Amino acid sequence: MYILNFIITAILIYYYIKLMKKIRVGQYIREEGPDLHNYKSGTPTAAGIVFISTASIFLLLAKAPTIFVLSLILFGFIGFIDDISSILKKNALGLRAYQKSLLQVIFSLLLISFTNVRPIFGIEVSKTTYYIFWTFVIVGASNAVNLTDGLDGLAGWVWITSMVPLMVFIKDYSVLIIISSVLAFLLFNSRPASIFMGDTGSLALGAFLATYAMYYNIETQLVFSSSIFIVETLSVIIQVFSFKVFKKRVFKMSPIHHHFELLGWKEEKIVGVFSAINLLISLSILRW
Repeated sequence: MYILNFIITAILIYYYIKLMKKIRVGQYIREEGPDLHNYKSGTPTAAGIVFISTASIFLLLAKAPTIFVLSLILFGFIGFIDDISSILKKNALGLRAYQKSLLQVIFSLLLISFTNVRPIFGIEVSKTTYYIFWTFVIVGASNAVNLTDGLDGLAGWVWITSMVPLMVFIKDYSVLIIISSVLAFLLFNSRPASIFMGDTGSLALGAFLATYAMYYNIETQLVFSSSIFIVETLSVIIQVFSFKVFKKRVFKMSPIHHHFELLGWKEEKIVGVFSAINLLISLSILRW
């Protein structure tokens, strides 16, 4: 089934790119981003619409847990609204931060309501603590993948190196369906990218990763399998804190992949190194 999904997704993305080019709808590059990315302006975006849709359909056919499909649809919806808003505004801003955050919190609470309260890191917790913790994790994970989605292929490959070890650890191979969807997307997203996943894809993939960990109660394993996503997020927090408090920047630019880019690393090298590091750390969970 996942092979069929891969083929269908690849074909649909191919024609989606042709459609986006025909109607001249593409990505707007953030003004504060590296000048090296100016050539990417106008590249078709929001491919998440395609691969999240195909993954959701095939996951339903495979009778995967409903909560997995919901995480893709709900957070894909937030990303879709953000992408459409960006296109209509003709800039890279999209939804306001509070609007996106509010929707993320609401949908996270909805996803959590499908699970029973269980220990966190082996510690018994109250229902309130359980909800607060997983809301933080789901929102954080969706934003982390979104922050990492700044170089051709980076978010997709890092996500796969996070997801595969978790899948093997749990032995739930139904997620090969969404992995195959992302691989089909990466056929067109490797540098130079013909299309970007947009927030539709990145927010949904991050939420799926966290929801998968919540469903199987593997929050400790999630930490190890998401090392690069965590580092990317921390780099932004550190940069903002340092500049506001000390008026100094720790990195040349954040998220940290832009720091290495401005040091002269090629995009392919950053994607390769980051993905390899993430995979090596992720694989450590298989020894538990």
